[in-house]
Amino acid sequence: MDEEGHVYPRAELHLPDGQRVQVQVTRCRPDRRGRFWYDYTLELPTRVDDRRYGPSPAVHLFEGSAPHPIIQPIEGEDYRAIHAPPPEERQRWRLAPAPQPAWSDFFVHRTDCAQAENAERLLTDLEALEMLADPAVGVPCPVCRPDTVLRTQ
Repeated sequence: MDEEGHVYPRAELHLPDGQRVQVQVTRCRPDRRGRFWYDYTLELPTRVDDRRYGPSPAVHLFEGSAPHPIIQPIEGEDYRAIHAPPPEERQRWRLAPAPQPAWSDFFVHRTDCAQAENAERLLTDLEALEMLADPAVGVPCPVCRPDTVLRTQ
């Protein structure tokens, strides 16, 4: 479980020297050739030195990524939550009330736009295009310009 409360499935990581360790898989995504890459975390024991109390055991969190078959699924684990949704279902845009309602009801922003702090919800590509189709309903943010990307959709 991470600091946000997500419980990630376990998988078996095959190390170059033949050892096998269990890791937590946090994400799965295909590359351009269709091979699946798994992002994972591995907790390793380490030591922390304190001047007053001396050495004490601690945990070092190692993060990495490896393709299948270097990472193998473990029977009984549920991997559905770590797969990215299909492109048409990805929510890549933010919808925020327009600062001056006379222009439009809403601004459509990119997810990383600093102007979208008061965003009400996330949108898919299709939803964003529908919002931008009627300028009385939604207009593109003049800072992050989502229309430049959506124009190719």
